[in-house]
Amino acid sequence: MAVMYRRRRARPEAAAASHPEPAARSLSFLALGLVLVAFIVGFVVAPRGPGGFLLSSYHDSNLWAVVPVGWKDEGLVAPFGTAKAAWFDTTNPQDSETIEAKVPAGLSPQRRADARAAQLHALKGYVQGYLGPVTLAGDRTVWLLQYSLSGTDTAVFEFNACTPAIAMTVTADASSGGTLAKEDDAFAAGAEPVCDGPDFSSADRADLALPLTLPS
Repeated sequence: MAVMYRRRRARPEAAAASHPEPAARSLSFLALGLVLVAFIVGFVVAPRGPGGFLLSSYHDSNLWAVVPVGWKDEGLVAPFGTAKAAWFDTTNPQDSETIEAKVPAGLSPQRRADARAAQLHALKGYVQGYLGPVTLAGDRTVWLLQYSLSGTDTAVFEFNACTPAIAMTVTADASSGGTLAKEDDAFAAGAEPVCDGPDFSSADRADLALPLTLPS
C-alpha cells in the first residue's frame, strides 16, 4: 500500500517535474560537478599503485619481489646460501629497496632486529624510531626497525619463510619520512623467497670439491 500511495501522489506533480525549478537545476549541476571532481581525484591525481608507486613484479630462481617501475637493478651477487637483490631510483638514488634471503636462518626475526638496532646505536646521528612487531597483509607478523641516519630514513623488516627457515631481510631507504611511508609496506609484503631455489638447496649446488674438466 505504501508504494501505491507514493505513486498516486506523484501523478499531480508530473508536469512540474518535467520543468524543474532553477534551484533544482543548480543542485543537479553541483552533484554532477562533485562526481567529476571525485573521478579526477580518484583516477588522475591519486596514486595509481600501492603506497603511491607503480609496481612491477620481479622473479628470479631465488626471489620474488615487487619493485617500483623504472628503478634500476643493482645486479648484486652473493655467496652460496644467500640470495640478494637491490634496486634504486635513478632520479634519487637515496630511494632504494634491498632484499636478502639467507640460510640457515640462525637468529629469530626479533633477535635480528634487536641486534641491528644495538649495532646502529653506536653511530653518530642515529635516531631510532619504531622497533617492534607489525602485521602485514595476509596476517604475517614481521619485526620492523625504523631509523634515520645521515639524512636517510630507513625501514628494515625481518621475517622467516619456508621450511627449513630462510631468513628474510627487506630494507627500504628513502630521502624523507614521507617517501619511506610509501615504500615500506609494499616492499615487505611483496618479498618472498623461492623455497627450493638453487641458493638454498644443497641438491642444486655444484660439488666444488670436483675439479673442473674442460673438453680437450
